[in-house]
Amino acid sequence: MKLPKLTLATILLTAGLMLAPQVHELLYFEHDSVMAGAWWQLLSGHFVHSDWGHWFWNAAALGVLGSYLEGKSSMLWFATMLAGIVSVDLLLLSGLTPVTRYCGLSGVLNTLLMVALYLYGKQTRSGWVIVAGLICLTKLTLEMISGTSLLTHIAWPPFPPAHLAGTLAGVVLILTWPWMDRRPSTDKHTAI
Repeated sequence: MKLPKLTLATILLTAGLMLAPQVHELLYFEHDSVMAGAWWQLLSGHFVHSDWGHWFWNAAALGVLGSYLEGKSSMLWFATMLAGIVSVDLLLLSGLTPVTRYCGLSGVLNTLLMVALYLYGKQTRSGWVIVAGLICLTKLTLEMISGTSLLTHIAWPPFPPAHLAGTLAGVVLILTWPWMDRRPSTDKHTAI
């Protein structure tokens, strides 16, 4: 297994940003700042976190999901990350939400999660993948209804709609991208 360089570099980047709290205000997604020309916040807001607990859970999930997807293809990793970022940014810019300030990778991680579950399920044909997917969707539904995070507590209020936006981006990728071969695999051990 090759070293997941993109995933590790992203984790190190986010850790480095945590060590520089003096720049966080410039990097958080701030709706008014973005509209005034701070376009970099559309990207940087995903890589800066509100506190070390927020960073840890996002980095741990990225370590698992990012490594899996990067092991399949670097292009797959980039496409999935980009789709998640764009999806969450579109939500934040849409006016459909009162949230004007955002940070963290959790929305994007839901994109990676959907694609990883699909590919792993296709590869293994395990019923446990369906169970895992249902658990994730139940968690997302409960968070959307309650407006709170079920598993973590961070310095900022959670924003479950970002998780939904990321999940939907993953579903769109699964349904539309050509590298997501949706034909059933004939060989259980064939790499995707």
